[in-house]
Amino acid sequence: MISSEEKVEFLVKLVELYSPTGKESPVASYLLESFESFGIEAYLDSAGNVIAEKRGNGPRILLAGHMDTVPGRIPVRIENGFLWGRGSVDAKGPLATFFFAFLESQANLIFAGLVDEEGASRGARNLDIPRPDFIVIGEPSSVDGVTIGYKGSLLLKLVERVEKFHGSVEQEGAAERLINKWMELRSTFGDGWHMPMGRILEFHAYERDFDFYGEMKVNIRTPPNYKPPEIGQILDFVPAYEVSPRSLIVRAFAGAIRRHGMRPMLKKKSGTADMNILAPKYGVDVIAYGPGDSRLDHTPREHVNLEEYLLAIEVLKDAIAELRRRTMKNNL
Repeated sequence: MISSEEKVEFLVKLVELYSPTGKESPVASYLLESFESFGIEAYLDSAGNVIAEKRGNGPRILLAGHMDTVPGRIPVRIENGFLWGRGSVDAKGPLATFFFAFLESQANLIFAGLVDEEGASRGARNLDIPRPDFIVIGEPSSVDGVTIGYKGSLLLKLVERVEKFHGSVEQEGAAERLINKWMELRSTFGDGWHMPMGRILEFHAYERDFDFYGEMKVNIRTPPNYKPPEIGQILDFVPAYEVSPRSLIVRAFAGAIRRHGMRPMLKKKSGTADMNILAPKYGVDVIAYGPGDSRLDHTPREHVNLEEYLLAIEVLKDAIAELRRRTMKNNL
């Protein structure tokens, strides 16, 4: 067995390797070297993802975490049992959890360290592996939580042009029209899983020779079955995803959490993750799991409880074994 000290040292090293989106290669190299040190063959695919495979009996389970983080350096340190640093929560804690669960589990597993999750999910979109039967996404859910749904993401561009008029005339210009469109969109927003929410990403408005021109890019977090509005240009749309609470993979994780003395919490999040890409890509049930408080994602206060991290490895190993047992029993 691998010691707790080694597991903590591994995570510290991962967090020390600064890897904002597009600069994941130091983490990829470290993962490849680490797999090799444990006698596991791993490789870099054409997208830059790190892939390792372990063949065994039972369903093929994909453990897919991401190597990139948002920008912003946070001094890496351990204080009172917490590891501080960019990526400690989102999502190198879950990635390290997957690494050791992969090594210590006797199952049919694929490990994928993906690039560009904080960008356009290029790693997930270009992942080329044998079709898994189940997928676990590495995102912070807390050690006792299982994320069963993520909202979708709509990137929308709105453009307005208004023929030029004199400033003394009481008339709406391009900027005002864009603001009104945004307020109309906002009137459909609300709290809760089944309501959209969003924000303005970019706003530009200026006067040209013969017109007033304005453009706005907005991001809307979309609930299941959301139909994009018939205004503007859709730049990208990733629909929401939700797995049934009665799915085998959800029940396997809930059972593993209970066996470790905790009450499982099923969560639905307003963000978007590689779950939204990989679930329709492979057409299988997907959940997200990993240590850490997701409220710390992307913040300057990002830190993870190291005891929770070590416990999450054990929960994940137990869930993998339980999913294997349940699936093989159903196939008898």
